[in-house]
Amino acid sequence: MAGTWNDIAREYRRASSINRIGRHVAWERITQPKPVDLTEVPPSPEALTKEYLTAILCGEYPGAEVRSIILGEESSGSGNRCAIELGYNEIGERAGLPKYLFHKCEKDFYVRLHLRRLEIDQNEPKFYSVIQPEVNIETPKAYLAAFDERSCRLSLLMEDVSREQGAVFFEVNSQVSRSDIEQMLSILAGLHAKYWGSERLDQEFTWLMNPARFSQKLIEGMELEQLTSNGLERAVSVLPASLAGRKDDIWNAFLAAMEISSRAPHTYLCGDPHLRNFYKLASGKIGLADWQVTMKGAWSHDFDYTLLTSLPIEQRRAWERELLAYYLGNLEGRGVTPPNPGEAWEIYRRQTLYTFVGWLVTIGFGDLQPSMQPDTESLEIIRRAAAAVEDLGSLEALLNQSA
Repeated sequence: MAGTWNDIAREYRRASSINRIGRHVAWERITQPKPVDLTEVPPSPEALTKEYLTAILCGEYPGAEVRSIILGEESSGSGNRCAIELGYNEIGERAGLPKYLFHKCEKDFYVRLHLRRLEIDQNEPKFYSVIQPEVNIETPKAYLAAFDERSCRLSLLMEDVSREQGAVFFEVNSQVSRSDIEQMLSILAGLHAKYWGSERLDQEFTWLMNPARFSQKLIEGMELEQLTSNGLERAVSVLPASLAGRKDDIWNAFLAAMEISSRAPHTYLCGDPHLRNFYKLASGKIGLADWQVTMKGAWSHDFDYTLLTSLPIEQRRAWERELLAYYLGNLEGRGVTPPNPGEAWEIYRRQTLYTFVGWLVTIGFGDLQPSMQPDTESLEIIRRAAAAVEDLGSLEALLNQSA
């Protein structure tokens, strides 16, 4: 009976969210709000006004004003994104105010509902307003990070690192050098060391879930097991024979892996540090964008995800032990006592399932979920992750481990 009532309560909350978000989106499309100050969160790039942007960008320069707004092509995935070019009056031009910006919001109904159902719509605003000022890692500068709980409107206004700093985002066919992957792991080590075992994760950062809780949200809100099945069918051409027809084993191993990545000591996790979220500046410095799936959990969650998505199979096989030692050494150099190499290796080989299943889900998305990534990119990352699952004996390690 308890399970039945829990199901009813869950469906009630889901229906309530659909109704509330639907009403707000419909009202926004009818009224087309145009905020002129910071008391209101704009629902779309079209709602950005010169007065609103002046309030955000020109406050330190009396007399400076935004005079023109040119919106670029929009794209959508886990959020709605739009590049923006601004023009200023003479005072603003002399001040060197940012000309190229990037706006991220939840303009579409399904995007807004999707993030609300997963309870991750506050993650990115909280990163930019709370976490970014505390960590010394390369990320896009945020000029505004706003979220309205009533309407679930999100508005992030940040620098366009591609046009401002010559950044190039990685693709699966990008060449990733040893220096590149080491810089990626240094970013993670810096972030992880800052919050390693910190009481703030529970006492202050109350919006964060651990990976096990997040996976449960995915199961409830996205029918994750069915999407995994869809992904196995759509990605069959890149799967090794050892994984074919083993959906139940893969699913059970995934749940076990999520439990491992939720074990203490906890730290602050990016949660989604795949290759396509990393960029390289013209200077050669590596940065990390997209902080929508932040969590609190074990280091290995981020480490595995970065390694498996970023490196071609042969490079990963050749470098993985050395890169694990490099990451652990980075933690130690920042004052953290990391797990010993043997323990870390056993954790690493059990964490491959999140990357594997995560990208099966990405390619197996249903009609009501946003399309997250191009299928060609997803297939290559699935191929890499599947090879790691096979090479490292991840299924057997997870399915045979003692309770």
